[in-house]
Amino acid sequence: MSDRAPHTLAVAYPSAVPRRMTGMVELDLAEAAHSRLPRPSKVSAVLEAMFAEVGGVAMRAGLTDVLATGARAWLLLRTARVFFGNQGWFTAPCGVCQQPFDLSVDLASVPKSAPGAAFPVITVKTSLGPRRFEVPNGRTEAALAQQADLRVLAAVTGLAPDAGSEADQFTSEDLIAIETALDDATPDVAEEITSSCPACGGDLALRLDPLDFAFPKPERIDRDVYLLARTYGWDEPTILAMPTSRRRRHAQMIASTGGPKR
Repeated sequence: MSDRAPHTLAVAYPSAVPRRMTGMVELDLAEAAHSRLPRPSKVSAVLEAMFAEVGGVAMRAGLTDVLATGARAWLLLRTARVFFGNQGWFTAPCGVCQQPFDLSVDLASVPKSAPGAAFPVITVKTSLGPRRFEVPNGRTEAALAQQADLRVLAAVTGLAPDAGSEADQFTSEDLIAIETALDDATPDVAEEITSSCPACGGDLALRLDPLDFAFPKPERIDRDVYLLARTYGWDEPTILAMPTSRRRRHAQMIASTGGPKR
């Protein structure tokens, strides 16, 4: 029996067309980013809310799950920049001396690696013979979020018809070789910003996760809706259909004059 076809979209960093940013789109993004979903599901929901098209394909349920992990991270950074901007400052304690330090981050310049030559499929020599694997995608992230194990990685990414059972037969050396080959072939975006502590000179590493800092909370959008509804008498669908920038301007004007009049 032949290998199954890979699911991973064969574009490392695909083009993407964002949706028109209205209050409803922003609310969908905010609710996805601040939900209690596992992180892989959060990322998928954010990207589905943000983009109308990815890689020349109209957005549909499950499309973001077949993007390579690096493509998902890259599109998440692109989404974050809509709300956070390109640059910002972060404060964190040094892991050596515990003194707080400030670090400037440019989201537009986060390094990303090129895909391997055979992307999105690689061949690895194992104790069972040569076996083919597809680079990790959103489905892989979801499986590993439930159980972070190299056998799970081999089972999910394996293209053999019986990849699941073969994963149980691989030796430890096989699993390490598979993981290393997948890492080398997978396009990736840097998740850490490194620097040195100004107080003690120790090495610093700040993990960069846009879900932790970049997206508005649903409560902020709800407040805007409340202010505009009380002041102008508009209903919620009308307010959420407005471009985000216009809604914010109205909310700021109302707040600057002391809020809605009774």
